[in-house]
Amino acid sequence: MSDGALAGQVLGLRGLVDRLEGHWLQRLAVVDGRGAAGAELDQAVGSIASWLRGRLPLGAGAAARSVRTARALFGGPCPRPPRP
Repeated sequence: MSDGALAGQVLGLRGLVDRLEGHWLQRLAVVDGRGAAGAELDQAVGSIASWLRGRLPLGAGAAARSVRTARALFGGPCPRPPRP
């Protein structure tokens, strides 16, 4: 593969990563709004950021930034119905 083709692939892949990150943040906002963090294990969690830290290789800062970004981009979490 030529250097030009390789460089083009690097740029193209970054675009794909960015689009995938956008999809991830949108889904994160939905999970946040539904209060569904922990649902994959049928567990209640204290916060969505703590759930991310426990389930993904993310530090506290990265998890909090992801939640803030998802909320900022997609209008914040939807109101949750009160729990009985």
